Order: sequence, then C-alpha cells, then structure tokens
Amino acid sequence: MNQSFTDTFQDNRSSGRTIGTKSPQGVLRQGIDREKAIAIDHDTLRFKPLIKPGWCRQAIAYGEYQRTNGLAISVLLLNGHNTSEAGAMEWLYQRISRWLKGSETESIGRRILAWLGSRHKEDIGRRLLGWLRIVAEVNKFFPVPDIKDNLAVGWFSGAVPQEPTKVGNSFVVRATGAENGELLARVGSHLLSVFRGLQNVPVYYIVVVRAQGAAYYAASLPKVYGLPAYPQLRPVAIDPVNCEPILYAGIHQSVLGQIGFRADTRVYGVKVDKISELNTWYGTAQAADSLTGAGNLSGIPAEVGGSWQILAGSFERSVTGLIAKEPDSMAILDPQASSGLLHLAIAIGQTVEDVGIIWRFQDRDNYWCCWLNNTRLCLELTEAGQKQEILISTKDYLVPNSLTYVQILDDGQELKLYLNGQLIGDGESEGIQFDERLAQATGVGIAISRVSPELYLRNFEAHPRTVTLPSLDLGSPWWCQGNTILIKDDFQAWQGDLSGKTTLIGDKIWQKTIGKGAIEIRQSGIAQVKANIQNPNPGRTAYTIAWDNHHFADVQVTILPPGKKRGQGEKGRAGLILWQDEDHYIIINTWLDDFYEGESISCFFRIAGFEEIFDAVWSNIGKAITFGEPYNLRVVFDGNNYIVRVNEQTVLYRALTDIYPWATALSINRLGVVANWEWGNDTGSGFSNFIVRQVD
Repeated sequence: MNQSFTDTFQDNRSSGRTIGTKSPQGVLRQGIDREKAIAIDHDTLRFKPLIKPGWCRQAIAYGEYQRTNGLAISVLLLNGHNTSEAGAMEWLYQRISRWLKGSETESIGRRILAWLGSRHKEDIGRRLLGWLRIVAEVNKFFPVPDIKDNLAVGWFSGAVPQEPTKVGNSFVVRATGAENGELLARVGSHLLSVFRGLQNVPVYYIVVVRAQGAAYYAASLPKVYGLPAYPQLRPVAIDPVNCEPILYAGIHQSVLGQIGFRADTRVYGVKVDKISELNTWYGTAQAADSLTGAGNLSGIPAEVGGSWQILAGSFERSVTGLIAKEPDSMAILDPQASSGLLHLAIAIGQTVEDVGIIWRFQDRDNYWCCWLNNTRLCLELTEAGQKQEILISTKDYLVPNSLTYVQILDDGQELKLYLNGQLIGDGESEGIQFDERLAQATGVGIAISRVSPELYLRNFEAHPRTVTLPSLDLGSPWWCQGNTILIKDDFQAWQGDLSGKTTLIGDKIWQKTIGKGAIEIRQSGIAQVKANIQNPNPGRTAYTIAWDNHHFADVQVTILPPGKKRGQGEKGRAGLILWQDEDHYIIINTWLDDFYEGESISCFFRIAGFEEIFDAVWSNIGKAITFGEPYNLRVVFDGNNYIVRVNEQTVLYRALTDIYPWATALSINRLGVVANWEWGNDTGSGFSNFIVRQVD
C-alpha cells in the first residue's frame, strides 16, 4: 500500500459501522470492532468501553506498509482514562442502590422520572452487561483479567495482532493507580517507561520507523507534566532492534474505565507519511555518527553535529565500530543546543572496560557522564573539576560478549538512564534523578577508560529536547485561557454566610444555589465549608455569582483542604461549579481522602435534568495536593470543552460531547464554589482568592 493519508473522521458513523469504511482520501479503515462500539461523531473517532476487556476486540488499522527510514504515523487522541484497568466492583445490589441514590441531591423517585425522560438511558444495556460481568467475576463465573496496559498506538506487524504490545513499534499506556498513567514505548522486547503521571489530556503520539527500529515523539497541551506543548514534540525513546518488514498503522484499546465507570476514547486524527528529511538512520538527531569506517576520529566531521574534538587519548574507526587507541580517551561533539535524548550501542567482547556517554558538556571541568563496566553503572557529575558520583547501580552493568544499548532521557530537570530499554535500578525511581546543574550545556560525547580490541561503540545519536515535524500536523487540541480579570473576591470585609456578599471586583452578589450546607467567612480571607469530621457537609452545597459572558469563563480559586495530614479522617471535596440552570451544570472538585494514597480531580455532569454519577470523569494527580496545604484550582470552559489545571499544571481535558454525543453547549449563566458529594462529604475545606477571567 505505502499510501500517505490523513484521516480526520469527518464522516459521522453510528456504533459498529466504522470498520470497513474508507477515509475521505479513500484509505480503508481496517481493524476490529467485536462489540460494535466504535463510532464517529463531531469529527472524532469514538471508542466506547468494552463489556469484555481484552486485546483483539477494539482497534482501527491502516496498511500494509513496507518498513523504511522516515515512515511515520502521527495520532492525536484523548484516551478515555489513562488509568483504565480490568477489575471487579462491589456486589450488584450495592451498585444499583448507589445508582438510585445518585449524588443525593434529589429524591429517588424524582431521579428515576428524570432518567426515564432523558437520553441517558440509551446505553443502559451495555452498562448493565458490563456491571454484570465484573460482579460475575467476583463470583468466579468468569476468569478475572489482569489488564493494565489499556492503549497501544503506532506500528504493528498485523492489522489485528494477538498482543499489540509485543509486536512492532508502538506507544503503550499503562494504568498506575495514584499516578494515573504511565507512558511506555516498545524498545526491543521491553516496554521502556518514558514517565509515570500521564494525565487525562489529549496527546500527540508520533512513531517514525527506521530500517531497523524506530524513534518515538510525544506532545500535548501547555503545562502538561512530561510533555511539551504542541507543535513542539519531545523525542522520548529510540528502538534500535525491531525490524518487522511489514507494518500496519493502528490504535488498539483493551480496556476503558474502572470498576464500572466509563469514559470514551476520542481520536481526532491519524496521519501516515514518508518524511524525506528523516530518511536516515538517525532521524531528528542534532549530533549523530555511526562511528564506523576507517581512520582517526580527530577532526573528522560526524554525520551531523560538526567535527569531533578529541579532548584526551585517541579513537579510530573500523568496520565494526569505534575503538580506543589510548587509555582515558574522550571525544566531544557540540551541536550548539542542549540534548534531551541520547543513544549509544556498545559491542563487547570477552573483556569489559569502562565506557562513558557524555552530555551537558560545558568544558573539560564541567559535564555529566554515565559510566558502565562489568560490575556497575555510575552516573557521575564533574563540576569545577571535581568529580561526584551521583548514582550507582550494581544491578545494571555490561555483560561480556553482548550488544548493549544505552539511552539517556533529559528534559533539563529530570534525568533518566536506561539499558536495553529498561530503566536502571528497580524500574520506578532508582534511575531517575532531578538535577538542573549544567542543564544548558550543549556538548555530547563518548569516553573509554582503557584500550580494548574487543570493545566497539556504534550509532551514537543525540536529539534536541524538542523538535517540530510540521508534515505530520493534525492541528492543535482546543486550548484557551482568559487574560482579563472581570471578577475577583478575596473574601475579606465580611462575616457570616457567604450569601449576600458582593465581590471585591465586578460587583457580583454571592447566593446559595444548591444544598443544605453552608459556606461561611469566619476569618478574613477564607470562605470555609461549615463542617468537620463529626458533622460533615450535608451533601452538595454550591454558592454562585452571575456571569455575563455565557460562552466562556476562566475561573480559579485557591482551596485549603481540611486537616493537617492523612489519617485524621478528613475529606476534601471542594471545587468549582459552572451553571446554566438547575438541570444543566458541571462540577470539578478535589477528591482527597484517607483510604487511597493519592488524590484526584473529578468531574460530575448534570445534563438535561439527570446526573449519571458513573459517567464521572477524573484524573489521578499523585500527591500534587495534600491535607492542610493550599493549592490553586483553575477551570477554563467554553460551554463544551474544558481544561482543568492544578497549581498551573494541566491535569484534565474533556468535552461534554465526549461524554454525551447528543449534548449541546451549556450557557454559562452562573459560576462559583462548591463542596461536592463524592462517596463522602467535605469536612471543612476553605476557599480564597476567587478570580474569573475572560478573553479580550
């Protein structure tokens, strides 16, 4: 096939009627839709949650393609939930009981009547079947699947491989609980951990294959942990091994949601192209050299990145690779920009000597080096001529008579070291260092301590921290923020219930909009939920002000969670509400509790007079917030799309039409603060520094 194309899903397709159709450019959409749960709406592909989780049940694929340098796939998508995993839920009668009660803002009878008159009931069959299956698994009627790898995006050896994570070159997303998701890239037979803490936001996944192996790139919205804002792309991994000759571009989903909650994956676009400027083995590298050939390395230009500077000793090229001709040899390239991804192949005979890969090189007295020998790996910093061992791992070392691949990932703050696609140490933290020393230095290079005729270096490459690949553009995810403050309240010069207070800027009057609880100003600068551990807030309580720009709002508040530390029985459920009327509003709140070692930002939706609590969307944010420590919560909403930021880090993105395809944009008539119900009630959170902005 080898056809370049772009699929932006402009043809609406009902569930089960997408696979087998063609893109606007006539490219066949292959794959599998075992449960007829793939659809297209609002110019976006939709994967609905599977009733029976597993691979080979839900995928879209394009191909076949011949592996060649520069063949690339670009995918822009929002995974339904990056911490999706298969698992059991409580007994069905308990789930039904909770469904009937909902968020306890209305009687069960009124709630049922609202449901009967709404479109929420359209997917009730799939929901019940999904619930029945996972409670049945509790009863051992079906085997319980152990699935944490929920998404695979990239190149595969078939249109529907049995195990997509074990073939080809692809990104994989893995559930990690409190840290939400882990971004992985297939390197050889391993899944290389790029980082943990992948939030529920749109992500660009780009995989550029090579004649052997591939390079991986990713991007997202502004201020997302681990990823740059598109159009900047972060090179995150190099695979030097995999070489399946025939490939299929694809997106594969194994599981969506957790314990009976559901969230749909949305694919905004897929593009496949052959990028002529990447028709080399080193792709986007700013410094690279195969290190093969003949002759002394001194003063010889690398394939890219300038000429080698020999700072000590001597190196010589050979058909097998670079060898040291003198002890303590060191060579440097200076691409004039900091490097974020380095990769080196080390071919070892029977004798193993110290080999180093150098980066953040400023001068002879200031640089970083990762040293390896047959007993250990050592991360060493030379600063002002003084050497310091930053990290030592005796679990990671060079093995005689082997080929070893070293990778370094460096965003200027966080350093990660890998051997053969695996993070050094215990796989979670030992190989990660946070250090900004010499972060702007631009030199990179290699070093060998002793002469050995059995030790060769090959295929050295260093990539910038970010690159652009405009030929793979699929547009940018929705992003907006206000720049003019129209309303501000510091919650001072007032005592008692918040209702009736006028904002400091904007002259808007607070009123209680929902609930039986109270938010009071007891001390200057803090509007506090009237509650404690013994007497928690009695259900959802919201105070709001009128808002005049009905199509956009950028609202933020500083929240002080109750208590001082975990284990005191406190519950944080404070957040923001954006309100059209009593039948249409969304709530974005904190979930902070004792029984889970992590926190989340959660979203609840009351649409068309009904609130389906098991359509709640959340993102686990690790330990970004904690008891007794103030944090900033910010929500930008245009009536359909919204972005949530915590302490200016973007942690959640969604559109109402992602949740409900039939939903229409809300008119933002009021907005304010809320103490929500979310499997428990708030015990005394405080609010301060309330600000609302609009776009000029």
